[in-house]
Amino acid sequence: MKISPFVFFAALSLSVTAFGAPSAVPVPITAKNVKIEKIQPAVVGTPEFVVTQTTPKRSQAQKWLEVEVEFAIEGVEIVDELTFKFDVLLNGKLCPGEITHINIPKGKERYTIMYVSPRNLERITDGKPLNPAMIMNAWVTILRQGQVLQISSMKDKGKPVPNLPLTQGMLSPKADTPFAPLWSDRYEAVKPNTR
Repeated sequence: MKISPFVFFAALSLSVTAFGAPSAVPVPITAKNVKIEKIQPAVVGTPEFVVTQTTPKRSQAQKWLEVEVEFAIEGVEIVDELTFKFDVLLNGKLCPGEITHINIPKGKERYTIMYVSPRNLERITDGKPLNPAMIMNAWVTILRQGQVLQISSMKDKGKPVPNLPLTQGMLSPKADTPFAPLWSDRYEAVKPNTR
């Protein structure tokens, strides 16, 4: 019996689909592949933009707290997803927040960032101006699929996150602040719907 070339190639493609073609085995991501280089808080002013075709509104520039984290990816070409859990101790209040980044390429000078708004700072400091002594510490934990890969803090590197009541809702990702359109090439891509 003679088999036409079309039938032969159709059968071959079905067998490859059914049994799967050889594929690259994904490299597991471990603590050796990620490293927190620096946790850097800074007090910054609200960015100002020139806007036309609208009624100007008077407002006073205020102060924000930004917590930027520099990290590195080593030994793998790309990491599909990492979650960064922030715990910032401000004026005795522990403020948690998290953000998930995707498609992070190998290399140094990778960044993530979180902010505390002027109104939230007012609540945390009981209406007093923020001073450096009020920024008591900041811990960052890197997780992948729920597994802790790295944890580091701004001060006292070996000291764990204190067991304090959490003051929720104080930290905001950059996308939810007036800083959203700025420095987009500096920070890693954020997973949709995790803000």
